[in-house]
Amino acid sequence: MQTRGDGAVILPKRKRLWVFVIMMAWIAGGVFSQLFTASQGLAVTFHNSSEVMIDSIQLDFGSSDLQSRIQAFRIAAGEERLLLLNHEAGMGFNVQVNYRNGIQQEFCALRGDEQSEPVIHLRP
Repeated sequence: MQTRGDGAVILPKRKRLWVFVIMMAWIAGGVFSQLFTASQGLAVTFHNSSEVMIDSIQLDFGSSDLQSRIQAFRIAAGEERLLLLNHEAGMGFNVQVNYRNGIQQEFCALRGDEQSEPVIHLRP
C-alpha cells in the first residue's frame, strides 16, 4: 500500500474509478426512486365511453393550503386522456364535463378511493 508523505493512503486509479461509479449509481437510484413513487399524486385516465365528442373536462382540487384547476380539451368518442394531478389519493376532486351536444355533467370523483392510477369512464 502506497502512502504520501503526510501518511494518507494513495488509492490506485482503478479503485478510485469504482468508488466513483458506485457512489454515482447510489445517488442516481435515490433521485429516481423519489421521482417515480406513487405517493407523488394521481395518474387519472378519463375514457370517453360515449358516442359524443367531449369538448372539455375541468378538474378542481385542493386542500386547505392551495387550490388547483386542470383542463383537458377535445376527447373523441372511444378515446382516453391521462391527466396527472398533484393531489393525494382518496381526497376526491370535482369534475365538470362538457359534451359537444351541449350536455354538461358535474360530479365529485374518487373521494375515499385510494387508487393512484384510476380510470374514469365518462358518458352523458
